[in-house]
Amino acid sequence: MQKQTRSEVVRRLKSVEGHVRGVEKMVEEGDVTYADIVQQTNAIFSAIRRINTVLLKDFVEERAERDGASEEMIRDLIKAIDRVTK
Repeated sequence: MQKQTRSEVVRRLKSVEGHVRGVEKMVEEGDVTYADIVQQTNAIFSAIRRINTVLLKDFVEERAERDGASEEMIRDLIKAIDRVTK
């Protein structure tokens, strides 16, 4: 894993952790609607999907470069990942 990717993933995981704690607090306090909780858990789900996208892109870049793929091929693969993960 590239150093920059590792830093980004750790940063995003800490953000997810904060969101989870926030939702936990919302549930414990009990003065919140189901819709609010679902909205927040959906945000957590989206954040995790973004982490997976970052990891997948890093894997493709690393593997494609190692296997001698052209820059154009790598760009095309990354574009495909972006299309599928949005």
